[in-house]
Amino acid sequence: MIRFYKWQKHHEMHQSSDEQKEEQIETDNQEDIYLHKKLDDMDNVRHALAVDAVARFFVETIPLSSGTTAVAACTPLFHKSQILKEAHGVAVWALSSNPGDSVQYHMDYAELLRYEFNVTVPPLWAGTLQCSALWNDDQSSSSDNQCDLSQCNTSQNSMRGGEFCVNLRGLEHYAEHGYKGNLSGDPMGGWKRPDDAVTGRCLSGRVHIDDSQWVTIPYAFNRGIVHRGELPHLSAPIECIGAQDKSSLEGDDNCTSPPLSRVIVGFNVFGHDVGARIAKAPEHSKPFRRKVRLYRSTINTCTNKNMSDGKKSCQKGMDLSQLRKNKGLTKLLVLAKREKVKEELRRNQEQLSCRIWRRMLSHHGQDRPLLQVADLAEEFGHHNDGLDGVWPKTVDVHVQLHHMILSTTRTQDVAQQERSPMHIFFEDSDGLAGSPGTRYYIQAVVTPLDSTIEKHKESLRGGLIPLLTSLDIAECKE
Repeated sequence: MIRFYKWQKHHEMHQSSDEQKEEQIETDNQEDIYLHKKLDDMDNVRHALAVDAVARFFVETIPLSSGTTAVAACTPLFHKSQILKEAHGVAVWALSSNPGDSVQYHMDYAELLRYEFNVTVPPLWAGTLQCSALWNDDQSSSSDNQCDLSQCNTSQNSMRGGEFCVNLRGLEHYAEHGYKGNLSGDPMGGWKRPDDAVTGRCLSGRVHIDDSQWVTIPYAFNRGIVHRGELPHLSAPIECIGAQDKSSLEGDDNCTSPPLSRVIVGFNVFGHDVGARIAKAPEHSKPFRRKVRLYRSTINTCTNKNMSDGKKSCQKGMDLSQLRKNKGLTKLLVLAKREKVKEELRRNQEQLSCRIWRRMLSHHGQDRPLLQVADLAEEFGHHNDGLDGVWPKTVDVHVQLHHMILSTTRTQDVAQQERSPMHIFFEDSDGLAGSPGTRYYIQAVVTPLDSTIEKHKESLRGGLIPLLTSLDIAECKE
């Protein structure tokens, strides 16, 4: 943990400016205070542990080992360079289970997107790390044709059940069974604990692949499992851990020691298409659980309506009076509205930037005077600036050009420039201004006639560049 925080601080210092570096060097003697503050914050500790687990599991361990099943023995699931390029981030969570617990048949997906947009987006890859000092020991198998719970090994580190099971048919199999078997009626999706064809005994402790493409992987301490994100999977019911089973846990009131639990850490690797949205509320995080509770309260709310026969009917949904009483949901809707407005503005800014760029590129190199800010504001802005709800107005175009020009010099982060809806840099793919594929940026051209801003006070708007400023494009130098 301490090594991670020291690396993090060194990394932040490496990316900071010279002035910030000097300030950090002066405060290096406060490093111990910094580390103690980090370690005292449990959220920071959880995040640091998750970062370390992801780095070791996906970047160091998995690319070096191709797995042990017949399917994965020849070709690695992915390469280190592939995951570093394609992954936006990794959702990490933990699950603790006791005898009687199981995880029914399902497929991992971005759950918040399912609530918000009614789309199912599986991760690129999913992983499970088995953390408890427990093993599925095949010596605990009984000699008859059934898995006899009474024969469960009494060793403290022995467990029957709790295997990880995944079906290699993927979405085709999921389409037949549905979430938790809602389509087929089988909550285990057709999975059966594999039996030895010769002895008829339950197989335990060995990886098994059956004819229906079910892979059953026993639980073993420090075992890691990675598979493609769209594969449906489940965790088999835990029958007993050591000498503990479900009935003994429920009936023993005098138990002084805490029961043993099977613990796993789960990973979902999401791509850049949905990663930014998921990062705002990662799976199983506090923001995620809060939003899910709000969505579920909306879905499950009933509105009573009086019928003509005097009876009341319950219709799902919310009326305005219920909405006003639910402060959490009201706040969520306000935030959603803000996000929608921001997203719409960003989309409009991108479209305006593209129109400005095509105009500048087509004008470049012609034997005509340079375009001025006023020319573009007049061409692309609505003339009636007093009309509400109209975008862009001439002042909006003026502001857009102001930021496009100033951001070229003020923004040093190339990645930030590329994400900007202003399109600070633009690639001339059609060759409108010269060679196709050349990248340009817009610059203000100062001439002797308009170099004195005092002459153009009437063209200034709240500190923006003057409307009479001439504009040109310049080729980016790599």
